[in-house]
Amino acid sequence: MEKVTVVTDSVAIGPAGAFAALGIAVVPYQVTIEEQGFLDGIDLTPGELYRRMREEKIIPKTSQPSFSMYYEVFRRCLEAGAAGLLYVGVTSPLSGAYGTAVKAAELLRTEFPARRIETFDTRTAAVPQAFIALEAARLAAQGCGLDEVLNRAREVQRRVGMVLVIDTLYYLALGGRIGKAAGLVGGLLRVKPIITLNEEGTVEPVARVRSRRAALDYLVSYVEQRTAGCRSLKLGIMHADALEEAEKLRDLARERLHPAETFITEFTPVMGAHSGPGVVGLGYFFED
Repeated sequence: MEKVTVVTDSVAIGPAGAFAALGIAVVPYQVTIEEQGFLDGIDLTPGELYRRMREEKIIPKTSQPSFSMYYEVFRRCLEAGAAGLLYVGVTSPLSGAYGTAVKAAELLRTEFPARRIETFDTRTAAVPQAFIALEAARLAAQGCGLDEVLNRAREVQRRVGMVLVIDTLYYLALGGRIGKAAGLVGGLLRVKPIITLNEEGTVEPVARVRSRRAALDYLVSYVEQRTAGCRSLKLGIMHADALEEAEKLRDLARERLHPAETFITEFTPVMGAHSGPGVVGLGYFFED
């Protein structure tokens, strides 16, 4: 049996405890607030970040994991006995993290020539990225080889997606990650923008609605259209300091989409820093 380890980064968000249960290693981003640095998901909670964004009007900054962080996590996995390693990375158009991980993998291939290290650009983030990592890790846990694990990641990548409603495009614009939604900035007073990550892995607007209730309906309809006729559906309800709305979205999605699995998860600080508080959305994974 070939031992394969899956690694991802802290942008990926899945069900509580799921990564640890499948042995997925997570490389954290860093969030900086007023010159103080925090490791994403380790020493800064989402609730604390959103509270400070709302009350203190702070503008958090984020930085991708360093080369040494990727190197150390990858090396630790190899030293623990992994014969193969798959890094499931956040979409490269929105972060240089993937390129940094590739460089770390290249160096380690020279130091561990008998091991295999593969990197996979998911072209997505958050819950869809987590779905890819989790499905890959499930095969790895069954003793499948690296080729099978990587192929599963590629298959799942074609069956995942996400759609979000956000209160403001301000934070996305500030971080330079606004993509095709740039034309909406400045013209949305009472309108709620709904965005997705397209096939290229960049932000793209899909609709504008007048109320949060209409937004929740649209989110469910969006997923309904893209998963019609599927054999099974898993949903992750994402939110940034908007649990009550996330619960409403979950109930609406269960009523109309009949998913096999649902979970609610809060944006990690690195995601919330770019979206701002008030986000709700759906991440989905379907099987034909």
